[in-house]
Amino acid sequence: MLKRVALAVLVLAAAPLFAQDGDAAKGKELVAANGCTRCHRIGDTGSRVGPNLTDIGDRRTPDRLETSILQPDAEVLPENRFVLVTMKDGTTVRGRLLNHDAISVQLLDGKEQLRSIELKDAKGYQILTKGLMPSFQGKLSPEQVKDVVAYLSSLKGSE
Repeated sequence: MLKRVALAVLVLAAAPLFAQDGDAAKGKELVAANGCTRCHRIGDTGSRVGPNLTDIGDRRTPDRLETSILQPDAEVLPENRFVLVTMKDGTTVRGRLLNHDAISVQLLDGKEQLRSIELKDAKGYQILTKGLMPSFQGKLSPEQVKDVVAYLSSLKGSE
């Protein structure tokens, strides 16, 4: 009897994992159709400007993935922060922050070019606490969000 109760508890505890009823194949199509690889990389496809999603299924729970899709600014990890550098001539350079110190700021710009800007050439810089990813709240149906989450959850390091 005790074994049956323990088994029932395990099954109920795992239920949220099995409740993920999205269609990963449809999710993959949605990721492509919505231009996610303009910023994100999956396997050998896409940009390196945003976070790499190749193994996101190992690093994020389905709940956290859904939050990232619907409320992307809820959690922006330090390694995914962007920086805005204002040059002395008034132009700005924006990109993914790689490093900064007392001498320079290193970033990956929107064209995936590594840039090192000496602070003597800049008016200043600001590390952005908000991400650049748009929210898909209202842009994707709840079913489509489930599909995208199912696809991203399936990404375990090889595409």
